[in-house]
Amino acid sequence: MHKDTGGITSNLLGGLSSCLRKCIFGILSMGPVPHHIAFIMDGNRRFAKKSNLAEEIGHKAGFSSLISMLRYYYELGVKYVTVYAFSIDNFKRKPKEVQSLMELMREKIEELLQDESIINEYGVKLHFIGNLQLLAEPVRISMEKAMKVTVHNKQKVLLVCVALTTSFFGAIPFILFNLSLYINKII
Repeated sequence: MHKDTGGITSNLLGGLSSCLRKCIFGILSMGPVPHHIAFIMDGNRRFAKKSNLAEEIGHKAGFSSLISMLRYYYELGVKYVTVYAFSIDNFKRKPKEVQSLMELMREKIEELLQDESIINEYGVKLHFIGNLQLLAEPVRISMEKAMKVTVHNKQKVLLVCVALTTSFFGAIPFILFNLSLYINKII
């Protein structure tokens, strides 16, 4: 009789990987860990094109990468993460692509609110800033709901910048100013 050991092997390797990651994070967190990390989500379409995938698949892969990075940051002890996710310039894309991005954004915000999500696991408060009136109504409704549902979360903060200018001198001061306002409100 042949036993299926694939599941056992996979579980052992997954457990070993998780343990190893925790050990590495424990060592890294011995040094100074920044309180705030900010990054720009860029390159999802290029990734999809280079991999011969549909653009939508590239955007979904970008969201998966975001969740992985958030998990690493939060495990390291970073409290504030800012993500520059969707610029005003993105509205210049084909209407079908913009509509697809709006739907993906709404879908992913709703996923973040599920019980088993990273938001609940780490007690993350969500904030969305930018010219939100430019976004599709269902996306705005999801954003408002997410901010309302997570308002009492105090452990971590995720600030998502959407519908902002991509000009360096326009976006950076705006983001820093708003971040300081949000941090001062929640501390």
